[in-house]
Amino acid sequence: MRLGSTLTTRRAAAGTSLALAALLTACGGSSSSSTPSTGTSSGTGASATGSSGSTGPVQSSAPLHNPSTASRPGAKGKKIVVISGGQAAISSSVPSNSAIEAAKLLGWSTTLYDEQLNPASAPGLVRQAISAGVDGIVLDATDCPTVKSSLEEAKAKGIKVVGIFSFDCNDPIFGGGGEPLFAGQINYGSGAADIGKFTEQYGSDQAKAIVAATGGKAQVLFLNDQEFTVLRYTGMGFLDEIAKCGGCKIVDKLDFTASELGPNLQQKVTTALLQHPEANAIKSPYTAATLLGINAAVTQSGRAAKLYVMGGEGFEPELDLIRGNQGVNAVQITPSDWTAYAAVDTMNSLFTGKPIATSGLGWQLVDKANGLPASGPYIPKVDFKADYKKAWGIG
Repeated sequence: MRLGSTLTTRRAAAGTSLALAALLTACGGSSSSSTPSTGTSSGTGASATGSSGSTGPVQSSAPLHNPSTASRPGAKGKKIVVISGGQAAISSSVPSNSAIEAAKLLGWSTTLYDEQLNPASAPGLVRQAISAGVDGIVLDATDCPTVKSSLEEAKAKGIKVVGIFSFDCNDPIFGGGGEPLFAGQINYGSGAADIGKFTEQYGSDQAKAIVAATGGKAQVLFLNDQEFTVLRYTGMGFLDEIAKCGGCKIVDKLDFTASELGPNLQQKVTTALLQHPEANAIKSPYTAATLLGINAAVTQSGRAAKLYVMGGEGFEPELDLIRGNQGVNAVQITPSDWTAYAAVDTMNSLFTGKPIATSGLGWQLVDKANGLPASGPYIPKVDFKADYKKAWGIG
């Protein structure tokens, strides 16, 4: 998820090819370019219509809804830096650019720093922001342990740090017991007090869609990139849900890293499909993996019509594959531009001492029958930008 992460290759390994960066740059998608339809919800379900049939709509356990519009005017005269995991990757450029956009609406001085898909550069960029005298840092897809010492310096100077799809140093997945160094976190609602468990629900909902689509007989090829904490959580949720299905099975688990995107990943999937003719479903961890390996293996296998493929975050290129019946059946979307606005709103509340307001964020399963636009990127029905402007007192 782009939660906490969905949800992706924001911090691709330093050795990832320039071809990957170019592709991710070219195939961008964001809900900011179109006008959403009116309404208070983006819908709660999508039909799981796979090659093996459907048992009907699958309900989201965390449907998108309007963020709080309670008055919370912007703090005055603030200076912030947004640190992008890599502007060459759509998974980072969309939320990072949106965070800059939201901060400018509040009248803040803003600067964007770019890790350039190299997480080793993150600590230096945090220190650069500290030296620049910022009041706040928005950290995109970089977990606290990666920048622990520099975040300790920021905290000592009273700099507010908020993450986008990032996990704090005290998260249980890092062993627990660490000191939290983020000043606050996006409010996903009362059901997300445990952000790890909440993130697992995203993976659980993906699994439910596959179970429904296969009539309770899912034989799944499960792929994951455990470099990213958010994907470790979504993966756990997915596997736990599949385990509850008596007629379902994980036929193979393929772990890979971002540096393998492209021919190496395609070969892994091709081999697994040959070894498991019984497989009728595939789980992709993120959009780039779908585009750079999984989809080519599926379409070239000659089995695309017999496989239910759950894609990644649902950026526009994956939606094109769904629209064209080209080897992807569904995606599950947490809008990353909305997440960025929520991060800036969280920082504003930290500056003003107000409680962090509910963001309205969750996720939406999208397939050909539900929520899929005729062309272009996914547009949520909730006009979240209008809601935040109202809350901030911007006309």
